Amino acid sequence: MATAVDLIREQGLRQLSMRPLAERLGATPMAVYKHVDNRDTLALLAVEAILQTLTLPEERLEPVAWLRQLAGRLRALGLAHRGVMEFLLDEGPVAHTSLVILDRTVRKLHDAGLPWKEAGALHNTFFSWLAGAVRRQEPWELSASGTPPPFQRFFDAAAALPASDYPGIAHSLPHMRATEVEREFEASLDFMLEGIQRRIDARRGPARKRPRSRQG
Repeated sequence: MATAVDLIREQGLRQLSMRPLAERLGATPMAVYKHVDNRDTLALLAVEAILQTLTLPEERLEPVAWLRQLAGRLRALGLAHRGVMEFLLDEGPVAHTSLVILDRTVRKLHDAGLPWKEAGALHNTFFSWLAGAVRRQEPWELSASGTPPPFQRFFDAAAALPASDYPGIAHSLPHMRATEVEREFEASLDFMLEGIQRRIDARRGPARKRPRSRQG
């Protein structure tokens, strides 16, 4: 599994298969099959090994601060191991550690006053966004120096539209062009967490509201 994780870090999860793993181990593919049934099982075990390196935030943190730290740690883990977030988007939290993260997140939100159903729905929305944000950034991390900025084709197409007919695009495009990857992620994370905080505040009532925290 350590060798499989190394391959994922170098080449991405999509490229992981029995043959390159066997070559790296100095063995034959059939030798690997004696330990792992198939490529799907190999991928699942590798994702599990990667997620096990994640340290969950301290339990004492407020829910939004806890989620902010968790998002940052999962994002770093996903960017370092391309394809893991895509795997979780496609398969769901099938790895045991991802189920632990799900359980801890839902319990954290429930303890803050949200019903189980709402806590579960918020978990699904938050982590679907997070996995998608990381998946979207992966190609940018691989871009060679001097390559066009992300979404250059979109910028060119949008800029060609008459501003009088598409005022929303005309006013938004300069800001979109100026947005950096890190800044965009933090801004979208703020949007997500603000919505979650509002739901928590609504359940707690005015007397029980607590100040938001940006610990990270």
